Parts: sequence; C-alpha cells; structure tokens
Amino acid sequence: MNAIKRNIPNAITSLNLLFGCIAIVYTFHNRLADASWMIFFAAIADFFDGMVARLLKALSPIGKELDSLSDIVSFGVAPGMMLFQLIGVHTFNWIGLLVPVFAAIRLAKFNIDTRQTFYFIGLPTPANALFIASFSLILTHNSYWHSVYYSNIFFATWFFVGVALACSALMVSPIKLFSLKVKDTSWDNNKTRYSFLILSVGCFLILGYTAVPVIMLLYIILSLLSKKSFDSPPAA
Repeated sequence: MNAIKRNIPNAITSLNLLFGCIAIVYTFHNRLADASWMIFFAAIADFFDGMVARLLKALSPIGKELDSLSDIVSFGVAPGMMLFQLIGVHTFNWIGLLVPVFAAIRLAKFNIDTRQTFYFIGLPTPANALFIASFSLILTHNSYWHSVYYSNIFFATWFFVGVALACSALMVSPIKLFSLKVKDTSWDNNKTRYSFLILSVGCFLILGYTAVPVIMLLYIILSLLSKKSFDSPPAA
C-alpha cells in the first residue's frame, strides 16, 4: 500500500509527460489547437502532482527529477515545435526551437535555486507554454486573427519570431514573478495574487481564448509593480 501511495504523484507526473508527447505528435500533423489542449492538460497534471505529493507525504528525489524531465517535454519541446510551425517560413522557423533550449536552462536553474518558494526568478515554463499554446487556440477560434495570420505571412512570421525570442529571454531573466502559493488566506498578504486571479477571470469572461496573452502580460506587470509578494523568507 505504501508503495502505491508513494507512486501516485509520479503517475500524475507521467500523465504530464504523456500529454506533452501527444502535443508534439499533434503538432507534427498540424493539429495545433489539439496540441494546445494537450499542453493545457499537461499543466493541470503538473499542478496537481506536487499538491498530491505533499498531501500524501510522498515527496521524493525521483519525483523531482521526473517532474523536470516531463516539464522539458511538455513545456519546452511541445511549445517550441508549435512555434516552429507558427513561424512558417523555413528560413526562420528554427528560432522557435530556442524555447526548449532555454526551458531546459530555466529548469536546471530552478532545481538548484533554493530561493524560489513564494516567488519565481524568470518566467516559469508552464506559464510560458500556456502563453504560446494560446495563440493556436486564438487562430483556430477567432476569425479575425485567423484571417490576419493567413493574409499577412510576413507579419505573422516576425510576430512569432518575436514571441520565441521574448519567451526564451523571459525564462532565464532575473526578474522576480510572484507565485500563486500562499502562506495564509488574508487579503493583505495576498493582495497581488487575489487581484491577479480576479482580473484573470474577468479577462476570460470578456475575451475568451484571447485573454491568455493579456493575462500573461498582466502577470508580468503586476510582478514588476509588486514588492510585498517577494517578502517571504527564502527556502531553507
């Protein structure tokens, strides 16, 4: 029974990896919207594996390593391949593959950094992947942006080249970004987090899929404006 309990978080982490692999397959077949949903499901699994591990007291070095290996596939390679397709022009599409390279650097830095408990240094790879994946959903479900993308290939190419470069740089940047983890439920200690969640819900209700890039920019802006979110003591 203990062995089963100990491996439940690892099973959830393995789902993260499986969804990431499926996302890559869908991307190769140009089913980018389906690939985006797989990245979304991978992010859900990534959120719950750590939570379940803490609840079951089943934290382990193997779980930590498996989590990082899964993340590089689901939140590095999969969104990188998606950008490879979205950039389109073969001369420049390799730039999309910088995302998995910098995601690997980001994850390696995170694994040896004991400070990132209540805040992150650099954009987390799941948030970065969801940001990139949202563009495929927007192009699929928003007729205006769909027509813009296919009627102006020059603009689309350089836009997604810019996205690839910006995302790669943000993942390894020294900027501090708040985490949604909380020490308590008080408004004073979590004003930035609660404000972000409320504004995010409002954006989704108004903008639908188009809200994700807006929410990402909001996350970065609120982090830069907030100092109290980073007052928690570093991890031991």
